[in-house]
Amino acid sequence: DTANSATSTSGGATTTTATSTAPETSDCAAPLVTLQTGFEDTCGGGNTHSWPIGLEDTDCHAWTNEGAAGGDLHENSASAIGCTPDGGFTLTQYAGNLDCQGNGVTKTYLSDVCEQDIPPNLYTLAIDLSCCTDPDGADCTTGIPEVSIPGGVIYLNGETCTPSR
Repeated sequence: DTANSATSTSGGATTTTATSTAPETSDCAAPLVTLQTGFEDTCGGGNTHSWPIGLEDTDCHAWTNEGAAGGDLHENSASAIGCTPDGGFTLTQYAGNLDCQGNGVTKTYLSDVCEQDIPPNLYTLAIDLSCCTDPDGADCTTGIPEVSIPGGVIYLNGETCTPSR
């Protein structure tokens, strides 16, 4: 973080004000919920994805990652991301693109409930929905979304949020 200073004189008094040239927070920072997705039908393991909530329904959260078999690059995106009235989490996912285009699939997750996902060889568990169940609570954290998958990159409305792992 670099800082600049500005000096002004008024009525004989000199005032120096420090200003920062680097942003304190990213445009991608948001309250986060975390899901874990893997191949075990018990949801006993897998990779995590922290999701932003509080976005506009039209905002497009996207991510790339290397697939588990062969390292192929996968592109996915989601819109209408948010909390449900019962403290769950919902999104509409678009496979194969980073711009939320095409036929989306709406998915909903409840805390600590193992769900068979799409594709059906994946299983997802909501491991932290604190920002949905108690948005003002101490356990609700704000940060930049990320995925724990090698090669994972997060985007918001086409802009990169996190560098490649």
